[in-house]
Amino acid sequence: MKTTSISFKTIGCRLNQAETAQLRASCLAAGLRLQPFGAASDISVIHGCMVTARAEEDSLRLVRSIKRRQPHTFVVLAGCAAQLGDATRLRASGVDLLAGQKEKFHLPALLAQEGFSCRPTAGAVRPHFSTQRALVKIQDGCNFHCTYCIVPAARGAPRSRPTSAIISEIRQLAGDGFREFVLTGVNLGCYEDEGRNLRQLLELLESQTPAERLRLSSIELTTVERGVLDHMAASHKLCRFLHIPLQSGSDNILAAMDRRYTAAQYRALVAEATRKIEGLGLGSDIMVGFPGESAADFAASERLLSELPISNLHVFSYSPRPGTPAARSRAQVPEPEKKRRAARLIALGRRQRQAFAQRWIGRETSVLIESVDAAGVGRGWSSEYLPVLVQGCVQEPRSIIRFRAHT
Repeated sequence: MKTTSISFKTIGCRLNQAETAQLRASCLAAGLRLQPFGAASDISVIHGCMVTARAEEDSLRLVRSIKRRQPHTFVVLAGCAAQLGDATRLRASGVDLLAGQKEKFHLPALLAQEGFSCRPTAGAVRPHFSTQRALVKIQDGCNFHCTYCIVPAARGAPRSRPTSAIISEIRQLAGDGFREFVLTGVNLGCYEDEGRNLRQLLELLESQTPAERLRLSSIELTTVERGVLDHMAASHKLCRFLHIPLQSGSDNILAAMDRRYTAAQYRALVAEATRKIEGLGLGSDIMVGFPGESAADFAASERLLSELPISNLHVFSYSPRPGTPAARSRAQVPEPEKKRRAARLIALGRRQRQAFAQRWIGRETSVLIESVDAAGVGRGWSSEYLPVLVQGCVQEPRSIIRFRAHT
C-alpha cells in the first residue's frame, strides 16, 4: 500500500520552527512519508503566523498556491493563523483542516479522522529538523500584553517546559550529531521551573548535556537578568549574541505600546552588556508607523539606533492586529510614510552590520558550518551571528571551526 506523503512549511518565528520539527517527527512516527515542500504530496501543512498582516497573508498565499498547483492536496493550516483567523475566510482560501495551538500537537490523530492512514503513537518524539542547528523550545506564552501584539491571545499565559525534558531532548539531539542548540520561546527570559530561572537552566545545560554551542533567541529587556550577562561573559559554550527588541526609541511611543522600559533604560542595558561581554553581537527589532508616531518620535528612534552598536536590525512596519488596543486607534500612520521610515532604518541597519563585521577582521571567533558547496566553501554563522564563508580547510556540515576573519 502506498504511504501517505506530507510536507511542511513554516511561517514566522523560531518557536514556530521548533514546533514544526515536533509536528514533522510525530507524523514520521505515525508512518507518513516526508516530502520537500513544493513537491507533490498528499498533505501539505502550513504552520502559519499572525504576528503581522504580512505574515498572515503569506500563510494564505501559500494555501492558495498549493491548491492552484496541486488541487487534490489536503491542506492543513496550523498554529496562530488557525487559532485566530476567520474560519470562513480560511476555508474559502482552500484550507481543508484547521489545527490551532493545542490541536496541532495531535496532528496524526486529526489526519486519521480525515481518513488518512496514521498509526497510533505514544509518548514524546524527538524533533526532526531539516537544518544543521537544533531549535529547542523551553517556554511558551506571554502575559505582557503590549498594545499592538496578538501573541498573548494566540498562545496564552506563560508556561515553562520542565528542565528535565529540555536536558533529555538536547542529549538525544546531540546523539543525532547536533552541536548547536538555539533556546527559543515567546518570552524566553520568563523561564521558570521549580525555582530555576534562565541563568540556572543555562548552567545545567552546559554541565549536564554534550551541547557544544548554545544560543539564545529573542529576549525582552525587562527579563534580562544581570546573571545572564555575567554567565554569557564567562561561558565558552553560550554564543555571544543577544537579540533584545527595542520597538521604539521614543518614550511616548513606548508608553503607548505599553512596553515596560524607557529609551534610557534600553541604552543602559546595552552599555552594561557590551561592557561585560567582549565582542557581543546585538540584535534588535524596531517598529515604524505605530499609531500616533510623529516625525519627532521616529527621529528619536533613528537617533537612538544610530548611537547603539546594533549588528542585526529587524525593521518592520506596524500593521493592525484584530482585537488589539492599537488597532482601534484613529491615529494611523499612512502607508507611504511607514515605507519611507522603514527604508531609512533598513539602510541604517545595513551600515551598522557592515561596521560591526569590519571590526572582526583580524580577530578570531568560531563558526558552525551549515552548508558546503561544490567548490568546498563552507557557509555558516559565527558566535556573534555574522554570516561567514570558510575556505581552505576540510569541513562538513555541523563542524565548528575556529578561524581568523580576513575580509
